[in-house]
Amino acid sequence: MTLCSQLPADISATVMSQILNFIIHQLVNDRDLLLLENAISTLDSLSRSMIPNLSKGCAVITGTSFDIPVIVQFKQLPKEHRPDSGDVNLKELWSK
Repeated sequence: MTLCSQLPADISATVMSQILNFIIHQLVNDRDLLLLENAISTLDSLSRSMIPNLSKGCAVITGTSFDIPVIVQFKQLPKEHRPDSGDVNLKELWSK
């Protein structure tokens, strides 16, 4: 089972306590980063400090299945299989 959230601080403490492995993409919200510090004992401070600066497709994987936190770069799907969820091009949007 996979639980995915863009707002991990909103996940209940009961649910968080049952999760054994984590795939963590970029997070910048202070509440979310504090949650990681308090809830994930397998995440060291160096890996945690990298989370706000992770690039697209990059993640920190940690948990009971890993000896140490691992930084991974996921391969991008071919264009025809990607969801329509890219970044907004503000320059293009505002020029309309």
